[in-house]
Amino acid sequence: MKALVFKRYGRPDQVAFAEIPRPVPKPDEILVQVHAAGLNPIDNMIAKGTFKRILRFQLPATLGSDLAGVVVEVGSP
Repeated sequence: MKALVFKRYGRPDQVAFAEIPRPVPKPDEILVQVHAAGLNPIDNMIAKGTFKRILRFQLPATLGSDLAGVVVEVGSP
């Protein structure tokens, strides 16, 4: 599966597409086959580290949550 990830906070060259394992949804999560995705200015600020005191990511982290697609799996309730 391809994902837009960042390995370290900082410059734009830290953000790149990478092959990652297909995630398994946890309870109350869904897995979506993405057909379209968008990044917004907040995603760029997250990768720069602007919000790292507030939003704690385990790195490498996947960027983007604005998407359209089809739900392919639902985690257990």
